[in-house]
Amino acid sequence: MLVFAYSQGGATATGLVSLALLIPTALFAPFCGPAIDRFGATRVLLGAHVGQAIAMAATATSMLCDAPALVTYGFGALTAMLLVVTHPAHSVVAPGIAHTTEQLVALNAITGWILSIGLVVAPAGAGLILAGGPPGAVYAAGSVCVALAAILVVPLRDLVPPNESHADTSAPSALRDLGRGARALAHSSAPREVIIVLGATFMMVGALDVLVVVLAVGSLGIGESGAGYLTAAHGAGAVLGAAVSLALIGRRRLVPVIVGASLLAAGAFAVLAMATSTVIAFIVAATTGAARSLLEVTGQTLLQRVTPTDLFARVFAFKEGIAMAAWGIGSVLVTVVIASTDVRGALIFAAAIVPVLLLLRIRPLLAVDSAATIPTVRIALLRSVVALRSLPGPVLEGVALNATEVDVPAGAAIVREGEPGDCYYAIANGSVDVLRGGARVNTLQRGEGFGEISLVDDISRTATVVAVTETRLVVVEREPFLIALTGHAPTRERIDRVARERRPVIPV
Repeated sequence: MLVFAYSQGGATATGLVSLALLIPTALFAPFCGPAIDRFGATRVLLGAHVGQAIAMAATATSMLCDAPALVTYGFGALTAMLLVVTHPAHSVVAPGIAHTTEQLVALNAITGWILSIGLVVAPAGAGLILAGGPPGAVYAAGSVCVALAAILVVPLRDLVPPNESHADTSAPSALRDLGRGARALAHSSAPREVIIVLGATFMMVGALDVLVVVLAVGSLGIGESGAGYLTAAHGAGAVLGAAVSLALIGRRRLVPVIVGASLLAAGAFAVLAMATSTVIAFIVAATTGAARSLLEVTGQTLLQRVTPTDLFARVFAFKEGIAMAAWGIGSVLVTVVIASTDVRGALIFAAAIVPVLLLLRIRPLLAVDSAATIPTVRIALLRSVVALRSLPGPVLEGVALNATEVDVPAGAAIVREGEPGDCYYAIANGSVDVLRGGARVNTLQRGEGFGEISLVDDISRTATVVAVTETRLVVVEREPFLIALTGHAPTRERIDRVARERRPVIPV
């Protein structure tokens, strides 16, 4: 789009169009949170990809048919707004895909790795298309890519259900929901501190965007293509950083990693400020890419660990909007610094952004890191269980915090017919057979639960449940299970309905 804008009105048009794409995107991003809560993260993700494919196709058609520039810019802005839905939706979907906390960290790392590869492959692919065709062809190719993404998401469309405490059509409007989420986030110190760090990271990225062009065309004299090569080097470093982030699996404290990554980026910028050369510039581009990737993956993981369930979708939507705004602010501020001093001063400014903010916020950030983590994966699993789906976030968190996880080998009996019932079981992974009188009456899999009838009716188990495969279970003791039901009438009604449906068939 910026290449198209440059062809229409030079550098001025390019800057204005860039700003015009940024503003609506940053303002729109927070509204993704209420939508994710109301319709479910996976359905929103699917809808976003379908919308992106249509918007990109419309933009391509507008460019290729020589429509008025304002029409093309309008479709481009719509595309950018829809693209921003993907990250918060994916962040909410991820705990629903992972079976353990370690898998969630690994999933974040692999996602960062794939995105980092995109920082290398996508600009190169766009460059190849532009070398032999018009900008509209790039949008056409993008439309095909996100259409394929939509097809891949279809099997997951029901994986993460709506947050039923926000899905009622009689609830306040999306704007009121957004305001409530903003106020709650402002008073929720842990997610706020992490978002501040991520905001600083994207300010650094925005500054780097400008510096790459200024260095390539100006100080280093390697031309516009050199800017592309420096960007590719940054992307290659990000791939390496994402691979390194796999070492975060199982690591309890993440703030030391954040501090280390920020110092790595600061040191790289400082070295370039003292000795500006082409070779050093490429090394610094790769180093800052690695640091950026570590900062993003670590911040994402920490944010997932500390965000309350009720705020999950909203926090990640606000994070996306703040990231877009910080990106633009970094670009603007570094331009001001260049005008006031020189490129060396701008490099020092870029080096200082994240470390200075960490220095100011290190104590509350360390407190966040040492606090008890929220069992995000366990909460996502319990929310996928139909019987517990409508529990309010704080109640669901309480149930998850009081639950335990057990692994059962294939062929082992989990509960036996006639024995006392003291737990409710949700299946995190694997499958189980339900037997009554020795005959199989049902098979249950991930996202389903059993054991509610004996707890609700205070009777012995009326069926035997045997693990078909190696199975991981989330176990909720009688007391927290019944307390959650007592305090929330809709869930009690749903449990009673499930129990009525099961008694004639699988009375567990």
